[in-house]
Amino acid sequence: MTLVEGTLLRGPKGSYRLVRSLGVGGFGETWLGEREVDGLAVAVKMLSLDRLGDWKALELFEREAKVLAELDHPAIPAVHDYFSQGVGEGSGPPTWFLVQTYVEGRSLRQMIADRGRLSGAEAEALLRRILVILDYLHGRHPPVIHRDIHPGNVILGQDGAPWLVDFGAIQDRLRGETGGSTTIGTFGYVPMEQLIGKARPASDLYALGMTMLVVLSHREPEALPFDESSTKVKIDEAVPGLSPGLRRALGAMVEPVIGARPVSAKAALEFLDGGGAVVVRDPKTGPPAELSASWRAVGRAAIGIGGLAAGLIYIVFFNSLSETALVQISALWIAPVAFGFGVLRGGASPLATGLIWSGAVVGLLILFIYGIFPSL
Repeated sequence: MTLVEGTLLRGPKGSYRLVRSLGVGGFGETWLGEREVDGLAVAVKMLSLDRLGDWKALELFEREAKVLAELDHPAIPAVHDYFSQGVGEGSGPPTWFLVQTYVEGRSLRQMIADRGRLSGAEAEALLRRILVILDYLHGRHPPVIHRDIHPGNVILGQDGAPWLVDFGAIQDRLRGETGGSTTIGTFGYVPMEQLIGKARPASDLYALGMTMLVVLSHREPEALPFDESSTKVKIDEAVPGLSPGLRRALGAMVEPVIGARPVSAKAALEFLDGGGAVVVRDPKTGPPAELSASWRAVGRAAIGIGGLAAGLIYIVFFNSLSETALVQISALWIAPVAFGFGVLRGGASPLATGLIWSGAVVGLLILFIYGIFPSL
């Protein structure tokens, strides 16, 4: 099927007149169009069946339309129509069309080509806004995984706000251990687990981290310096002078091993905010467990309370209490300190670990008081 300027396409929800071509891909092209009823600018994505090598592209195209139609987010182009038709008699196989809101702006790829640069503050603000988009996608049931985030698929609107576009590689379910999946993505932005067909929300975080490094450095992924022993990008060498929060977040997001990355967009935002997950690795149980910010706060508070209690005991009451009494009441500060350290090391079970640590330490103290101290 051949499209020209002025072609009128009629779908179940409206008619759309093509204005100009926006780009040609392997299976079709995308046009700028106008909705006939009100002149609304739309992007018309076309998939021509006579150019397909197999049916996988049609499956992905249909999945994109289905999933996007269910999304409602101000930074994701809305779907207005989805239909198939031919043009004229003897036009051959039908062509499928996906009509979406047209985003006027320039992609991060275009910004790099124009030698545009972001300051550290602008990059951090941009990363935050895209992480919020991913939090929405990954928080759906089942999670929606983009699988093809790169500078060309992030568009900065006229107000500077980012839009996430081109969901052609979208995955709307998590594959099981035995379920197959086509490997999709853009070279340099695809993490190892996605290469073997096991994309997860953390896979999008890797792609976003690499996108930000390319935007900040103006160097393609294969040109970024990396550590040969770990295959991790050397952040400080690639983009020197980043703020601690931005450097910490990007470093965590581009970890080659999925278990070492933040497990969610919210967790990545914590790195930006100066926190970052306490990760505990257990080779017997597999991937590391992540400690939430609230449990980290509980653990640190317990250690602080214990330290304050120790100060009161040994400074305020040191001269008024006997040596035996001082040893006996030391449980008042040892127990919360041990509990706090246990919580911070607790991984998926912070409360249980904290109680075990505090119980063990108090037990050792009792043993010392009644078994060892009297003989001293």
